[in-house]
Amino acid sequence: MFLERGNPELQDRVEILRLDNQTIFVVADGSGGRSGAAQAAEFVLRAVRDVAASLKCPEDCFRLLYGVYQRIAQAADCGETTGVIVAVSSNGLFGANVGDSAAWLFTPEGKEELTRVRKPYLGSGVTAPHQFARKSSGGTLVVATDGPWKYTSLELIEQRVRARNPERLAAELAELVRLRSRAFPDDVAIVTCQITA
Repeated sequence: MFLERGNPELQDRVEILRLDNQTIFVVADGSGGRSGAAQAAEFVLRAVRDVAASLKCPEDCFRLLYGVYQRIAQAADCGETTGVIVAVSSNGLFGANVGDSAAWLFTPEGKEELTRVRKPYLGSGVTAPHQFARKSSGGTLVVATDGPWKYTSLELIEQRVRARNPERLAAELAELVRLRSRAFPDDVAIVTCQITA
């Protein structure tokens, strides 16, 4: 897991929730430096924590994000945020997303973006989460806010993924977007997971 500030206020959030039968990865990116964006991102993490044990299928993740969107839109202190939830178990993975934070699965056969919905964000007043599910086939899951997908290429990300250094993968992916000044052009939140077939 990697989390680093690139803006005056860190508005990205990332969390790993380890349960008995699955691990849940959550990434949220408060939108564009707007007021209340960090609070909106934190709202997503809290909402997932509260019901993590009850997330059993993609529809559960869809309903969770849809409920979050409704509550954020009504909260006076919350701005807008992205949200990605991915639950991984021995049976495969499933989840849902809203916004331009993304989840990709890199397998021996190729790569696939699991996430789809880019806009509008949670908190905008209108949104429709995208849900997804995949059977277990082995590979590497990369879930990240928009920085890594925007400021480097998918080809370079794939090269690092396939170099097989899972312990340092999130930090190595972050290095792809670090500027020569050693700063980041945007907040960066990355979580990775090696999935065995």
